[in-house]
Amino acid sequence: MTLNNSKILVTGATGFLGGHLVKRLSNDGATVIALARQPDRDRYIKDLPNVDVVMGDITDSVRMKEVMADVEYVFHVAAALGGTIEYQKAINVDGTANVVYGAIENNVKRIVHVSSIAYYGFPVVGTVTEDHTIISTKNPYNVTKASAEVMLRTLADAKGLSYSIVRPALIYGERSNPWTKTMFRLAKWNPTPFIGDGSGNTHPIHVDDVVDLCITVATHSNADKEAFNCAPASPPTWREFLGKYSALVGHQNWLSLPVGLFKFAAPIAEAVIGTLTNEPRSIPAMVEFITSKSCYSMEKANRLLDWQSSVPLDEGIESCIPYLREKGLLK
Repeated sequence: MTLNNSKILVTGATGFLGGHLVKRLSNDGATVIALARQPDRDRYIKDLPNVDVVMGDITDSVRMKEVMADVEYVFHVAAALGGTIEYQKAINVDGTANVVYGAIENNVKRIVHVSSIAYYGFPVVGTVTEDHTIISTKNPYNVTKASAEVMLRTLADAKGLSYSIVRPALIYGERSNPWTKTMFRLAKWNPTPFIGDGSGNTHPIHVDDVVDLCITVATHSNADKEAFNCAPASPPTWREFLGKYSALVGHQNWLSLPVGLFKFAAPIAEAVIGTLTNEPRSIPAMVEFITSKSCYSMEKANRLLDWQSSVPLDEGIESCIPYLREKGLLK
């Protein structure tokens, strides 16, 4: 089934993933209501055909019901990625509840909730399937993304709302700040400094693949009330991932920083970072995250949806070149 001619609401439409999703839906012939919280961030989508940028905030329950009038599908992409636990709860949990209530009241056919592999907590080791036990952390993003899923399932199941959940890994691509812009800046260093030898697994997934899975679960009968990982089937190592960016500036040199040094300095680093960011940060957990051997299984999406990622890492990194040049980071 296609979303052509369907009326669709996308929250977080002016963000990185939301913007790419709006563009794909527009290209597919859907009518898109693009929810924007700030009027000056819509330049990537405002001129797309069949796209109506409307102002609204998911923390406004009344507005959420208004913008869903006659909407058939909702893609809930908006989220707070940082800040205090109170701030992230207001957006990631309470805001999601407002979106769900709006979808229920307007008889939406299905809501696609974009979650995150942060749902599982960190660090994880081995193969992580969709029913993996949640690891308890103090990180607000981990906590609120997990809470949002519980809340979504509870409300939707009680009211008979169809939903699907997508849990993306590290989304890179054009306009990705952390996993393209920041990673490239790190990889440009010659040699590239990193904690350890870079042999731990990382999980980059191209934004086009995430968009494609979101659209697939919106109408697939096997996706109703199911959650799906969205990650590379064969995760590269950190050295392989960063090495793809390093190759763009002509080097493959690596500087391994002692893991023990970071673990020894963890209490001081946690206090400083926690003070600066107003949220707890576990340095040992971060070190374990980047040194662990893990894989977020894609077996379920392949089995139930006949879906697999289609953008190889080489092609994905190459697609970032125009963006990196636009930002003045690559000649």
